[in-house]
Amino acid sequence: MKQLISLLFITTLLSAHSAVLTGRITDPDGMSVDFASVRVLAASDSVLVSGATADDKGVYRIDNLPEGKYLVNATCIGFASDSASVRIASGDTVATLDFILSPATDALGEVVVRGERFARTQNGLTVRPGKEQLRHSSGGYELIRSLMIPGVSVNVGKGEVNALGGSVSLYIDGMPADYREVQQLRPDDVDRIQYIDAPTGKYAGDNAALNFILKKRTSGGYVAIDALQRAGYTSGNYNLAAKIYSGNTQYTLFAGTDYREVNGSESTRDEEIGFPSGNIGRDYTTDASRSKKNSQYTQLRVRNKNDRRTLRATFNFVRDAAPEDYNASSLLYTGLPDGPVTISAIRNSASRNFKYSLGLSGSFTMPRGQFMEASASASASRNHYRYGYTEGLDNVASSTTENYYNFSANVTYGFNFSRGNSLVFKVHEIYNVSAADYRGSHQSWQHLWSSETLCFAEYAHPLWGKASVRVSPGMSAEFYRLHGMETVSYTGPRLQAVFAMQPSRTRFFQTGIAYGNSFPQLSMMSGATQQVDIIQQRRGNPDLKVTKIMHAMAVYGIGIGKVNLQASGWFRWAGRLPVSSYFFDNDMLVESYSPNGEWRQIDASVSATWTPSDKFNLQVSGGWLYNGYFNDADLGAACWKGSGQAAWYVGDFAINARVETPQKVAGYNLTVTRTPWLYGASVSWNRGALKVEAGADNPFSRHPVYKYAMSTPVYRFDNTEYSTADRRSVYIKVAWSVDFGKKIKHDTPSIDRNIDSGILKPH
Repeated sequence: MKQLISLLFITTLLSAHSAVLTGRITDPDGMSVDFASVRVLAASDSVLVSGATADDKGVYRIDNLPEGKYLVNATCIGFASDSASVRIASGDTVATLDFILSPATDALGEVVVRGERFARTQNGLTVRPGKEQLRHSSGGYELIRSLMIPGVSVNVGKGEVNALGGSVSLYIDGMPADYREVQQLRPDDVDRIQYIDAPTGKYAGDNAALNFILKKRTSGGYVAIDALQRAGYTSGNYNLAAKIYSGNTQYTLFAGTDYREVNGSESTRDEEIGFPSGNIGRDYTTDASRSKKNSQYTQLRVRNKNDRRTLRATFNFVRDAAPEDYNASSLLYTGLPDGPVTISAIRNSASRNFKYSLGLSGSFTMPRGQFMEASASASASRNHYRYGYTEGLDNVASSTTENYYNFSANVTYGFNFSRGNSLVFKVHEIYNVSAADYRGSHQSWQHLWSSETLCFAEYAHPLWGKASVRVSPGMSAEFYRLHGMETVSYTGPRLQAVFAMQPSRTRFFQTGIAYGNSFPQLSMMSGATQQVDIIQQRRGNPDLKVTKIMHAMAVYGIGIGKVNLQASGWFRWAGRLPVSSYFFDNDMLVESYSPNGEWRQIDASVSATWTPSDKFNLQVSGGWLYNGYFNDADLGAACWKGSGQAAWYVGDFAINARVETPQKVAGYNLTVTRTPWLYGASVSWNRGALKVEAGADNPFSRHPVYKYAMSTPVYRFDNTEYSTADRRSVYIKVAWSVDFGKKIKHDTPSIDRNIDSGILKPH
C-alpha cells in the first residue's frame, strides 16, 4: 500500500511540472469517435512515449509530456488511422491537437489482421458486427449471440449474458442498460461493440462488461412494433415504441405486454419424512395442471446529451400478474398406522404486482482527464400473493399484501494520469424496505429494512507496455432490522487484484483474486411462517449472517487464424452462506435457513469460435463443473457440460442452430438438479424495414424432464418434472418500423420489469 501511495504521489507531482496534450477525435460529420486509441511517439526515433484512450465523447488527455517534438497517432476500429506532429515548447502547460478520422475503406484497417473478427484492445475486445449479423438479429441479445465472442454465453429467452464465471454488465453508449432496453435494441443502430474483460474506469467493479456503441444520429424519429407468438404452448410478446428528437433532447415512449398459458405439465414426487415417531412416505402424481402469467409495462424517458455531459430521466410503470398456478394430484401416504392411504390434493396460488419507478442519471467529462457519473433511482411496489392447499377435508389458506420500497444511488469519480495510469473511486448504496401483512393460519406483520453501502478505489497501472495490474481495496457496511428486534450490522473489507498481459495482439492472459461479501435475500430474513400443506411449514430466519465470498481465476485467450480460443479456470468459496435446513416443531416439518453453510465451486471450461467466412460462424464450448456444500450441509455434484451454436447466412435468409448438453447442479436449497438436452433452430428473413423469424425449440422432444433430488437426515425426495413449456414448440416473430425525418437513431426502453419482493412464499 505504501508503494501504491508513493507511485500515486510521484505521478501527481510530475503532472504539475509537465505539459498536457488534449483534444477531440471526430468523424467527417463532426460526430465523436468514441474510445479511440492515441499514441505519442518521439519524433526523432519513433519510440513510444505515452498513450491514452479517448472517452465516450471522443475526448482524450495525456499528461506529463516534457518539452520536445512528438508524432501523435490516433486509431479506432472501423476508421483509417491519422497522424500529426506537435511541439511542446518550454513553459507550455497545455497543447491541443484534434483528429478527424475517415471511415476505413478496408474491413478493419491496420487494427485487425485480415479474416479476424475481434480486435484486442488494452482491456478487452472491440467487435464491429458484420452486415449479415445486423440484418438477421432482431434484438440486442440475439446480436450478442450472433457475434459468438469467445467465452461469452447468451440465453436469449432469459436475457442472460455470462462470461468469466459470472454475469456481464450491459451498457449502451456507456450508460447502464437493463433487460428490456437490450432486448429491443435495434441492431441496425449499432456501430460497434466493446467487450471489456479487464474492466477499468467507469466499468471498475464489474466482473465483465459489454458496451453497445450506437451510430451518431441527431434528427428524425420512428414508430416501431414487434410481435412474437408461440405454438405448442400459448405465449406471446408484443411491443410498441415511438421516439422524437428535438435538438440535443430525445423523447421516448415505450409500451408492451406479454402473456403465457401452460397446461398439462406433469410431475411425480416421492417424499420420505423422518418423523420421530417413524418414517412417512408421500408420493404425488399430477392429475391436472395449468398456469397463467401476464405483464404490461410503459416507459417515458427524456435524455439530453452534449459533448461534455449526458443527462437522463426515466419513469416506468410495470404490472405483473400470475392469476392462476393450479395443480391437482393423487397423493399416496405410506407408513401410517392404518396402512396406505390415497387422497386427492389441490395446490393453487395467484399473485398480482405493481411497480412505479423513477430514475435520474448523469455522466460528466471534466478538465484534466477527470470524469464523474452519478445516478439515483427510487421505486415503490405493491405486491399481492394468495396461496391455497386442499387435501381431502383439510385446507390451508394464506394471503399476503406487501409494500416494498427501494432506493439506490451510485457515484463514480475518476481521473487518468500519464502512460495509462488511472484512479477511480466508487460509492454504491442500496436501501430496501418491506412491510408485509401475512394473513391465514399464521398471521403476522413483518417490517424489515436493509441498507448496503459499498465504497472502493481502483488503481490501474500499465507494466512493460504489454501488461497491467489493477488493485481495488474497499469496504462494505451492511445493516438490517426486523421490527421488534435489534439492528444487525456488519462492516468488512473488500479487495480485488488482477494482473493482465497481452503478449501479442492475438494472445491474452488474466489472473486475479477477490474477497468480498453479500447480503441474504430479504425473504430469507423474514420472521414470517407460511403453511405449505397439512404437515409442512416454511419460515424465515432473522439471524442470518453476511456471507463471505472469495474467488480466484485464470483466463487465457489466443487467436489462431480464423479460430479464437479461450480457456478459463475458477475456484469460488463462500462462508456463512444461508442454506436450507429441516427440523420438526410441534409435529410439523419446518423448512428454514441455516446461517453457517460453506460452498465451494470449481469451474473449468474451453470455448472456441470459428469464422471461416462472413457467411458461416460456429462456436463450441465445454468444461467441467463441481459444486459442494459443507458444514450445515453435506452435498456435492459434478458434471461435464457443453454447448454449441452455428449461423449460416444465405442471401436474405439466416439459419441458426444451437444445442446444450444436460447438466447436474447442486444449489443452496440442497437440491441436485439434472437438466435435459436443450436445442433449437430458427430461420429468419429480412427485407428493408421488415424482419420475420420462425423457429423451433426442442422439436424432437415430446417429454423433456428435469430431475430434482434432495437427501437430509429428516427429509428426502426425488422429483421428476415435465413442463409443457420445455417440450417441442414453434414460434414466429415479426418486427417492422417506419421512420420519419433524416438520420434516425432507434433507441430502446430501459425499463426493469422485475418487481422486487420480500414475501416468504410457501413454494
